[in-house]
Amino acid sequence: MERRLAEMQARLDGLDAGIEARRRPKRELDIQIAIRKGALELLRKEPGADPENLANREKAILVKRTSEKLGVTARSLLGVVGIARSAYHYRIKAMDRPDKDAWLLPLVEEAFGNSGRYGYKRIHLEPESMGIRVTAKRVMRLMTRHGLVPLYKSAKRYSSYKGGPAKAPKNLVNRDFHAERPNTLWVTDLTEFSIPAGKACLPPVIDCYDGMPVAWAISTNPNAALANGMLTDACSTLKDGENPVIHSDRGCHYR
Repeated sequence: MERRLAEMQARLDGLDAGIEARRRPKRELDIQIAIRKGALELLRKEPGADPENLANREKAILVKRTSEKLGVTARSLLGVVGIARSAYHYRIKAMDRPDKDAWLLPLVEEAFGNSGRYGYKRIHLEPESMGIRVTAKRVMRLMTRHGLVPLYKSAKRYSSYKGGPAKAPKNLVNRDFHAERPNTLWVTDLTEFSIPAGKACLPPVIDCYDGMPVAWAISTNPNAALANGMLTDACSTLKDGENPVIHSDRGCHYR
């Protein structure tokens, strides 16, 4: 009888282990789904959060909410979310403390609402005009946390499509930018950017074989002389018998 009872107990233990083995992947999947949904809700409520690199504060909130929702321990979720145990407990305690910026938020929101375009450097001057000293970094963190993002008007960029003295050449590449050998297909375009000294224009030549730059030039004027200088430098690197096709947007300075 004892032997039969032992066999039955062994079978029951085996069944329990089998059921637990089946439950485990489902439980892990439920945790992954809950974390993804929780992260999405967190990003909606906190527009300043970076979805690719959540801060420890956001990770702690995610762990706390997910553990309460699924009825699991927060400790079991720390490795999944990617936060250390000490960092988690520190953030949870910090969230229970009174917000030291609660008094400042209405002032920042009012200054931001009156403009809609002010950045943190300009916003932090508003409290100072009332005799309240705050740092720009403190205002920046407060604006980021509450999604107060200014609406920047994009600067008007240079466009190369302005016609030219010559007819545009045929498009020999037809969006096939693959090259079997070096110096068979080059691509180029003119990029305009700002530096402390003013505007700068850069037209690099890139080899489609390995994506490496062949030559480049820089100037303050996006004209034919800049394109010609770049092309001369690029051609000086060629060996006998190398005749690459060079592809551009066929703008006026490339004509």
